[in-house]
Amino acid sequence: MVWVLLGKRRGDNNQMIALADALGLPYEPKALTCNLLRGIRFLRDERLLYLSRAARKSLSPPWPDIVIALGYDSIPVSRAIRSRSGGRTRLVHIGNPRTTLDDIDLVITSPQYRLGDARNVLALPFPVGNPAREVTPTTEEQGWLRTHPRPRRLVAIGGSTRQWKIDVAELGRALATLKAKRRRSGGSVIAITSRRTPASISRFLESSLAECTDACVHNFPRFPVLLAKSDEIHVTADSVSMLSEAILTGKPVGMIPVTRSMRGGIDQWMRRVGLSLKSHTDMPRFWRFLSDSRLVGPVGSPVASNVPDTIATAVEAVREMLQRPPARP
Repeated sequence: MVWVLLGKRRGDNNQMIALADALGLPYEPKALTCNLLRGIRFLRDERLLYLSRAARKSLSPPWPDIVIALGYDSIPVSRAIRSRSGGRTRLVHIGNPRTTLDDIDLVITSPQYRLGDARNVLALPFPVGNPAREVTPTTEEQGWLRTHPRPRRLVAIGGSTRQWKIDVAELGRALATLKAKRRRSGGSVIAITSRRTPASISRFLESSLAECTDACVHNFPRFPVLLAKSDEIHVTADSVSMLSEAILTGKPVGMIPVTRSMRGGIDQWMRRVGLSLKSHTDMPRFWRFLSDSRLVGPVGSPVASNVPDTIATAVEAVREMLQRPPARP
C-alpha cells in the first residue's frame, strides 16, 4: 500500500499521482490541510499539531509500505507515519525536502536543486509526470475547444514564489507577440491561471484577451486537456512543473521571463556578499539547462523537442529502494 500526501499545488500533486500510478501498486491520496499553527516553526514536528483535524484523522492504521510526498509541510508527516509504523514505512520525497536527507529512503530531485550526490538521491532532468499523455476531454471541454480555433497558443501562468514573481511587462510582451501571430495566421490565444496567480494578473489577462477567439480560463477546461489540445505552449518561468509538462508534450514551448521578488533580491545580495542561505533552489540554473539543451525558446521562437518521460527512471529507483534496508532516523 502507498500513501500519497497531497498538498495545495496542482503541479506538485500531479507529480506524486503520476509516480503512484506508474508504480502499479494500490494507493490512497491523503490531503494535508493545515490550520493556523502552520506558521509556528517549533510546532512543525511529529505531533502534527499544524495539520487540520480532518488531516490528522485520515492518518491512521493500517500504515502504508511507502509514503510519496513533496514539499516542506509533508516532512514531519512522513516521519510521523514511519515512526508510528515501527520504522517499516519507506519515505519517498520529490523535489527539495529542505531538511537532512539521511533518513529519507529516496529523494527524486531535478536541476534547480543542489542536493549533491548520494545513494538515496535520484537526479532527473525533469520532474516526473506527463498529464497530457492520457487525458480525455469531456463532452463540455470538446465543445469549448471547438469555439477556439487552431492553431491554439496556450499561455500557462504561475505566480509568486519566495524568490520570484510574474513580470507584467514581460507577460504583456508575450501576449502581444502571440496576438500578432493570431492576426497573421489565425487561431486563438488561451491563457490558463494557477492557484498562485494573483488576482491582478488574472484581470490583466482577461482584459488583454478580449477577442472572441481568445480566452483566459481558470479551472475549465482542465490544464492537461489544454496541454494536449494546444499547438504551442508558453509558460511563465516560475513553474518548473508546468515547464516540464509542456516540454514533455513534444510541442513548441516558449518561456516567459519572471522577475525577482523583494525577498529574492535581498537573498541575491546576501549571496553576493558571501552569506550562506538555507535554500537549495537555483532557478536560473534550471533555465540555463533548458535553454542550453534547446528544450525551450523565447515566445517569438518556441522550440519543440523530443525528450523521454522521466517516470520510468523514477519507478525503477523506487523498486531498487525497496530492495535495500530501510533508512533509519
